[in-house]
Amino acid sequence: MRTLVDSHVHLHEYGEGWTRYCSGDYILLAVSDDTSSSVKTVELSKKCEFVIAAVGVHPWNVGQIDINSMLDSIEELVIKRDVLFLGEVGLDKAFHPETFELQIKVFEGFLKLARDYGLGLSVHAAGAWRDTLNLLKEYKVRAAVFHWYTGPLELVNEIVSEGYFIGINPALLIQKKHVLVLERTPIEFILTESDGPYNYRGLTLGPELLEALLKRISEVKSMELEKVSEQVSRNFQKLVSLVTH
Repeated sequence: MRTLVDSHVHLHEYGEGWTRYCSGDYILLAVSDDTSSSVKTVELSKKCEFVIAAVGVHPWNVGQIDINSMLDSIEELVIKRDVLFLGEVGLDKAFHPETFELQIKVFEGFLKLARDYGLGLSVHAAGAWRDTLNLLKEYKVRAAVFHWYTGPLELVNEIVSEGYFIGINPALLIQKKHVLVLERTPIEFILTESDGPYNYRGLTLGPELLEALLKRISEVKSMELEKVSEQVSRNFQKLVSLVTH
């Protein structure tokens, strides 16, 4: 039985049902949306050895926070609870352009934490892929995953040349742009993710779809399923090693 990699899941949104993913069938990077869910995600990670916590504030939520207080709270979690990742953090010019300047300010706060504590990031970058990459490079972030990448295909090579990973989502099953992204991305820089429990065009995303996702990746890449699974696992191990050494 292979261990399935979920590099981006909102585990705190599953209520008591989250325990079904703590069987050893999955290894999960569980992301957060705000300060309260960050606390919850850290608690879940302490209850399950297969969950790695990522803390932070989603760019959609930046208008609802006191930035300095939030950053202090997140830094305290990082220090006191041995947190290694920030997420879901980043920029969104596609869905919330009205708060973009504030998003940059918040994201730079997270990037400073990443620089100071050697943290990895799970980044949201809808409509702001180039801006996000430029900031990651400016702050010399070592470990990052571009969650559900649907940005410019010509940017993929630059992203992976920095050593950053591309998140491939079960939306691959129905989203043509994501297939093009997969075709462009070397297998050595692909990480599977679910973004569960988000609903995309009638498809309820979640870790249960990771097996089907791997199968589709193997078809697009013309690789054996087991080789894809093994490479994705190696990629995830590399991501984690970048923030633990």
